[in-house]
Amino acid sequence: MNPGELVVDPEAYRFLRGECEKIIDTRKRLPDFVFKRPFAKYFAIEHAHIYSGEFGVFLRKLSSAFADASVNYMTIDPDPVDYYYKHFSFFGLATFEPATLVERYVPAMSRDGNVDSFLFRGGDVGVFWGSSLRWAVSCDRISWEMAVIAVPENGDVPAMSGFRCMNASGLSDYIKSQYSTNISIASNFLCRFLANYPAL
Repeated sequence: MNPGELVVDPEAYRFLRGECEKIIDTRKRLPDFVFKRPFAKYFAIEHAHIYSGEFGVFLRKLSSAFADASVNYMTIDPDPVDYYYKHFSFFGLATFEPATLVERYVPAMSRDGNVDSFLFRGGDVGVFWGSSLRWAVSCDRISWEMAVIAVPENGDVPAMSGFRCMNASGLSDYIKSQYSTNISIASNFLCRFLANYPAL
């Protein structure tokens, strides 16, 4: 049995997908500007943080700061319908109540340890957002092993999370280490990313 946070109802999927599309352009990938509007602050973190229970704690703090009724995650790659719904009878989308987010984050995102879950084989590219539509997170494991957190002016991500948020210099070192055998790819990414996210 799948965790209850995974969306199986088509109407719920359509509603949440529509909500997502108000804030994130799911046709775009990093280093492009993937959000539908500018935010005051952007923070780049290593994608590995997404796997941990601490990320659930961070999402809970975001939801509290911005009065979200729900916190949601949707896969972009693999496709939420063509991959997840077709093969596993749930959409590639999870919705959490903030009150239970800390305890339910890892079990739901990992499907209680199933290899075909958002934290393991699936979820190579995905997005998080709150129902307030005041913040969002774009995650790309397949290409860059990083995530970008977008928040308003009062979103103090380092204080809420304790994650190492990379400035331009730190991001440059990180991406170059990821693409040490092809520095031109790293340099192209950094040039485009820093042009699109100047508030990093």
